[in-house]
Amino acid sequence: MAALGGSLSVQNRMMFQGGAFADRYGAAQAARTPPIRQMLGRGLLTAAGTDATRVSSYNPWLSLEWLVTGRTIGGAELMDPQCRVDRETALRMYTVAGAGLTGEAGVKGVLKEGCYADLAVLSDDFFAVPEDGISHIESLLTVVGGRIVYAAGEFEGIAPPQPAIQPSWSPVAFFGGYHRTAPGVRQAQAVMEAAAESEEHRQWRAVRGFARGRTTEDEIFDSCFVL
Repeated sequence: MAALGGSLSVQNRMMFQGGAFADRYGAAQAARTPPIRQMLGRGLLTAAGTDATRVSSYNPWLSLEWLVTGRTIGGAELMDPQCRVDRETALRMYTVAGAGLTGEAGVKGVLKEGCYADLAVLSDDFFAVPEDGISHIESLLTVVGGRIVYAAGEFEGIAPPQPAIQPSWSPVAFFGGYHRTAPGVRQAQAVMEAAAESEEHRQWRAVRGFARGRTTEDEIFDSCFVL
């Protein structure tokens, strides 16, 4: 890819399904999946994303914490330290590199004259908060194209009213984001781990030909590789 001038975007699926991946392919393979620092070292333009909502949450702070710590949402440290990146690199992957990936490096990804006025005032300092607190960072003020679109905390009331949450039965409408309370975090972790290993999930995969016993040894046991 580097020889061809390729670029790519890393998703944080391993944060949610790292445990199941390690059980399936082994701890050694999980430790180098994906080899982020090595890809950057080859000169590849490497951005970061989430693949929301198919695989994970759209929340960028979850992905940023995973890039830095290599830990799953359940706290398992799977990624080798040699594959992880520091906070500044992770942030550049989400900003400068993301803009480069879409061909918008001249107007996005940095705060400077001539670029879109897209910015956020955060609840915590990304570079100072403990590693396990990165995923709990929130925006207190979000500006898109120079227009305030969200405001909370000390900025409450200066943004237009938010549209109603859809669908109306979404748990977020009743409980807020999972990050609001420590019990909420633990509950989210337990749900993700249970979903990855549940018998019901195994049966769902078996019916569709993705589970063990329905593939040959040469086939990859992972539905994301089945077209």
